[in-house]
Amino acid sequence: MSTPTPPRPNATAPAPGDAARPSRRALVGWLLTVTRPALPPLLASTVCRVAGQLLGVAMFALAAHAVVEAAQALAAGGPAPSVWPVLSAMVVMSLAKAALRYGEQFLGHTVAFSSLELLRAELFRALARRAPRVLTTAHSGDLLARSTKDVDRIEVFFAHTFAPAVSALLVPLTVVVTIGIGTTWPVAGAAALTLVAAIAVVPVLGQRLAAAGSRRAVAARAALTQHVTDSVQGLAEVVGYGRAAERLERTRALDDAVVAASRPATAAGALRRGGVQLLVLAGPIAVVAAGAGPVAAGVVSPAALAAAAAAVLRLGETVRGAEELAGSLPTALAAAERVHQVATAPVELPDGAAVLPPGPLGIAWEDVDYTYPGASRPSLRGVSVRAAAEQWTCLVGVSGSGKTTLARLALRFDDPDRGRVRVGGVDLREAAADGLRGRVALVSQEAHLFRMSVADNVRLARPGATREQVEAACRVAALHEEVAAMPAGYDTLLGERGASVSGGQRQRLALARALLAEPDVLVLDEFTSHLDPAVDARVRDGVHDWAARRGATVVEITHRLHRIEQADHVVVLDGGRVVQSGAPRELLAEADGPLARLRARQG
Repeated sequence: MSTPTPPRPNATAPAPGDAARPSRRALVGWLLTVTRPALPPLLASTVCRVAGQLLGVAMFALAAHAVVEAAQALAAGGPAPSVWPVLSAMVVMSLAKAALRYGEQFLGHTVAFSSLELLRAELFRALARRAPRVLTTAHSGDLLARSTKDVDRIEVFFAHTFAPAVSALLVPLTVVVTIGIGTTWPVAGAAALTLVAAIAVVPVLGQRLAAAGSRRAVAARAALTQHVTDSVQGLAEVVGYGRAAERLERTRALDDAVVAASRPATAAGALRRGGVQLLVLAGPIAVVAAGAGPVAAGVVSPAALAAAAAAVLRLGETVRGAEELAGSLPTALAAAERVHQVATAPVELPDGAAVLPPGPLGIAWEDVDYTYPGASRPSLRGVSVRAAAEQWTCLVGVSGSGKTTLARLALRFDDPDRGRVRVGGVDLREAAADGLRGRVALVSQEAHLFRMSVADNVRLARPGATREQVEAACRVAALHEEVAAMPAGYDTLLGERGASVSGGQRQRLALARALLAEPDVLVLDEFTSHLDPAVDARVRDGVHDWAARRGATVVEITHRLHRIEQADHVVVLDGGRVVQSGAPRELLAEADGPLARLRARQG
């Protein structure tokens, strides 16, 4: 009796943006957990901020006290007090405040940028665990926005949250207590009322509206980033087909959506800022009004009251810091939600623990059905194919017949809906991903080249490879002479996405990269489609010799049938089904067979 096929894991997993939104407490806890190694300097930054703001208040209070005291002395006809002690104290406090400000900014931003580095690493690790399956459901532009812009917006959480929040509590409390001791408690109470309203009441007004608006704005910015990324990457096609105006119009519409989504939060922020500024100016007035009576009664000196009013006025810096925090924090947390959604999303294809056996490896697709996520029709239906170890197997058929899908399943880009894929007899659902990728290599039509040297692009598959090993792989790919003729040889810097090399060179660089990894199974997806017949023949001969020396298994997906006789085994697919398989000469001998008809079309 056959073993039931397990269902494909997370076949309908939500896209990153559709995941359940975490609570604010859970989100903050996650941020602090990920960035814990970077957080210790934050305490020192906070101490610097509190001390610096208290010095700023002291400077204002000292200056006001000195001015009123001097005015009283002059009004009484006496000599004015010496200004040098006050000036000397203010110079010392100014220098100390500048040093503390530098310490606050340096330490705070050290924490912030170190935290962003940790968050990006966490995001990349999450994507690596989910790759390559995640690329079938997520958009590259959206992932780019999350890993760059959204992570950058979280900087506010680390550099401008903890220290401003602590200082908004400690500095006003210290000042109010000092005013109460130095004047009267009713005067301190008047100051406290305006400060509490400015710090704890006005900044929280409209927070729910701001949070919702920030989420919409961040999502709208991500859509804009994705559109711009697509437009830039496809610039040649956009211009070549005369679609520039259309793309610009779409960019304008997305930009308008960003503005519309940001408008409620911006309006709420403007009202909060106006309210806070009004309270900042009302604070000193309230202090003077509450202290007028005690001054008239001789209980409080005019200089002390002036110092108290100046101190409350100077607290405007602290108060505005709390208001700015209230305005920027929703955007930072909205961005953090988007990063959290990707970083904590479940792995669609859980890793197995089975190790592939040593020696040559074969691949078997057993009664495989597969439908791409979101597609309405299956790409494969009941496909059973075997690529024998140390043999060259060709998968052929018209476009859309399922050839590339079989190759992707062999590297576990996804799991089949039904059936199994085995490599070396091991079901890929049970195989360890690192072991599979270390022994099965894919040369795809969309191989990516990085903006680095030719040698480093090839060495990506094996970072410790020597220059001689890199050159040997390029010789097999019939590329060595062309690289040697480049301006800096193997040190030539390639343009972004390989724009500075031809399509054929890009394919052969990808082939050399795969050969350098020395895999036991080499999957070639249209690996010579951009080559002329002469270079095609050289590359094929080189790979045949390499595979024979290593005892490697080769699975080739191709539509070029002029050298199909070199294969050991051919499988013909049509409409997601196997319609013919066997030795190429036997299949071609069937005059009206599927392979013979395909070859006849090519002339």
